[in-house]
Amino acid sequence: MNNQKGTIYEEITGKIITALEDGVNPWAKPWQTIHYGPFRNALTNRPYRGMNILLLNLVALARGHVDPRWLTYRNAEQLGGHVRKGEKGAAVVFWKFLPARDRDGEAEPDALTDDEQERKLIPFARSYTVFNVEQCEGLELPPLVEEEAPGVGECNELAEQILALPNLKHGGNKACYLPGPDMVLLPHRSSFEQDDFYYATGYHETCHWTGHPSRLNRVFGARFGDLGYAFEELLAEIGAAFLGAHTGIPFEAMRHPEYIHHWLQILQGDSKAIFTAAAKAQQAADFVLDKAGIVSVQEDVSATNELPVAA
Repeated sequence: MNNQKGTIYEEITGKIITALEDGVNPWAKPWQTIHYGPFRNALTNRPYRGMNILLLNLVALARGHVDPRWLTYRNAEQLGGHVRKGEKGAAVVFWKFLPARDRDGEAEPDALTDDEQERKLIPFARSYTVFNVEQCEGLELPPLVEEEAPGVGECNELAEQILALPNLKHGGNKACYLPGPDMVLLPHRSSFEQDDFYYATGYHETCHWTGHPSRLNRVFGARFGDLGYAFEELLAEIGAAFLGAHTGIPFEAMRHPEYIHHWLQILQGDSKAIFTAAAKAQQAADFVLDKAGIVSVQEDVSATNELPVAA
């Protein structure tokens, strides 16, 4: 079991590393520019989240898929069709939580509180292969309807709702989050080439803001050591892109080359790091969207197929 789990972590981390080395940020190209809604399962219509967004985004970019709907072989059969012969699938990750076992291989005793039992559950990663509906034939699916792209004013209104959450001050030439006074600093809007850059930068700092002890209380401890700061930057960058996907703020022009080397160090040294970053980024984005009244988030690990990986 451990070998299989390690293989999944290493295989997927390898894909992210290759993309970064090739100059492609899996989270930077905005999947929302294809106005057909989020990546989702074609049968259940349930959106993919966290790590799976990054994985499917890489595949969609490489192959030019426009349709955001994906399915398994069995899903295709359930929809009256099939995957075309010779088509290559994409890997997504699902999680099961198995009970901890003692040294003799027996399940731990049941005489535990609910919280204790929850802590005894061991996450087990499984990789599944999915295909884009463009790789299938005979599916009984409604035609893909292009969603009306939100207007500039509407996008800005949602963005303003998000930036109204932190204590935001304008001035200077530096964007940052200050944990002590619990404050986000941004240069004046006029300092940015365009509003999209202003909002994207604000999203990034707002994701840092979510880590305050009074909110998500994000602490990484010794696991990332001196690279803890770079890891938090990775988390904030992915989380900001998730926010951009919900609010129509593009990220294709946003790059932070000064962190790429450190991000590669993190991923090359810890095959689970990108899973942690994606899960924590999704958690940060969920928190912001919920507090801003844009999306009401219902936490359900079994439904989202995402693991809140410990830092």
